[in-house]
Amino acid sequence: MSDVTTTSGPGAAVSPPAARVPEGVPRGGQQAPGQPARARRLPHHSKPGFSSVTLFTAYLVLLLLIPSNLVFAPMGGVGTPANIVALGILLWYVVSWIVGRIVPSGAGRPVRISMFIFALAVLASFVAAMTRSITELEILSADRGLILIVAFAALVVVASQTMVSYERLDTLLRRAVVLGSVVAAIGIAEFYTGLNITNYIHIPGLSPAVNVNTLLSRNGFNRPSSTATQPIEFGVVMAMLLPFALQQAFDPARIGRIRKWAPVLLLFFAIPMSLSRSGIVGLAIALLWIIPTWPPQRRKPAWVVVVLGVASLKVVAPGLIGTFLEYFGGLSGSSNSDVSISTRTADYAAAFRYIAERPLFGRGFSTFLPELYRYTDNTYLLGLVEFGIVGVLALLIVYFAGVHCAAAGRRLTQDQRQRELGQGLIASIMVAVVSSATFDALTFPMFSGLLFLIIGCAGAYLGLMRAQAKGPARNRLTDRAQVPAVSSPGSTGTVRPGPDSTGTVSPGAGRPARPPALPHPFFGPGGGETLHGRDRQRADHAAREGDG
Repeated sequence: MSDVTTTSGPGAAVSPPAARVPEGVPRGGQQAPGQPARARRLPHHSKPGFSSVTLFTAYLVLLLLIPSNLVFAPMGGVGTPANIVALGILLWYVVSWIVGRIVPSGAGRPVRISMFIFALAVLASFVAAMTRSITELEILSADRGLILIVAFAALVVVASQTMVSYERLDTLLRRAVVLGSVVAAIGIAEFYTGLNITNYIHIPGLSPAVNVNTLLSRNGFNRPSSTATQPIEFGVVMAMLLPFALQQAFDPARIGRIRKWAPVLLLFFAIPMSLSRSGIVGLAIALLWIIPTWPPQRRKPAWVVVVLGVASLKVVAPGLIGTFLEYFGGLSGSSNSDVSISTRTADYAAAFRYIAERPLFGRGFSTFLPELYRYTDNTYLLGLVEFGIVGVLALLIVYFAGVHCAAAGRRLTQDQRQRELGQGLIASIMVAVVSSATFDALTFPMFSGLLFLIIGCAGAYLGLMRAQAKGPARNRLTDRAQVPAVSSPGSTGTVRPGPDSTGTVSPGAGRPARPPALPHPFFGPGGGETLHGRDRQRADHAAREGDG
């Protein structure tokens, strides 16, 4: 958008102003009579000093760098600092919308509607839980489950509604990769030293939800968990971040080989060092969803590098490949050393009785507690028990709404850099979809918090690609609403910017153009609504304020 706003003769097209009304144009939107048309350079605001990206960066710092087992004790397992900040982000968003500081972009409607459906399914399961014989411990856990769902919804809604440019989205994901690289480095250090480094992290006001003083081990190898709660979660989260690290490594705008490839190497090697089947499956899914979409000149060398990377494990961790071969041998019955396969299959028989009792809405989200019942190493199986068939279908709708948004946005652009980011979003969500069948994923705070933020980013990505495909136009989300109309000297009305940025002339001298509709902060499609009451007053006030 140009920094210069001009007025012109009757009937001429006028570009919408970029910021505040130029001097000499009255607040009502009309040019003073007899004053000649002129151009005036407006102040350029490339980025506000404070935005949702800043808040989400703080959220990622707390999510990834503070050990996940440290919680605010009165809130129990959902009282992680990251969840508390997610609730604060939702409060900031609602208040900012009410006072007119932001206008929701209207992007990502599929993920917002799907999240709303999932929240309704969880609420239905809560009602179902309160209608059966239930223990006090389960009631407390069900209440905390509702808090958790609100935090998840906050991530999806605010992320999809407040990303106003591709650069900000890319910045947020780049920061996620950098922070994930720190988590990977801690895990690699734990693998070699055998020290649980996070035991040395003490934060006033937080207490450990689970006391873990030593690392787990398998076949003589340490199993690091870094700041995650468990090696499984650690491996899967690293696999979810790897697609973005690869996309950023091939980004021509980035310089420096170490800066590009250090995150890729750290994330790649941290996954097998977790000694987690779920992590290895996630790594395979990430590579299979990323590499085939690359240009041929990059694709063939990539497979060679992957093979060399796996072979290098012989050097950096001798015996690790053999451990994995034995580990996965249990899946075909060729190995009797791993009892986790038998315990996982036993989950199905034990859970079926509870599913049959309440098949539609389940026993209540977050009420199937291991201390009362048993562990279930499968998100979908646990979902059938807790929120029933309806809830599991709603969860799958959320997952695939994120995939749809990323895929649809990718089809709307021919820019290789932007297409690869879209494919990275698809790969990351698919890692979560497949890995969720191998452990009870939603009970792990780092995994679930990162997943729903990525789904929200996928919704924002679709909105940005749609806006870009329509050509230069006014951003629907700004820190202050932009001025909607400018008069044309000698015309019989005001010029109101349209979607094509050319403007249309409305009859009625001295009558200001109608301000654009404000989309609903949660469900609005982004335009076309009629304003009434306080919404109308707020839009008029924002139009008068301009960008100042």
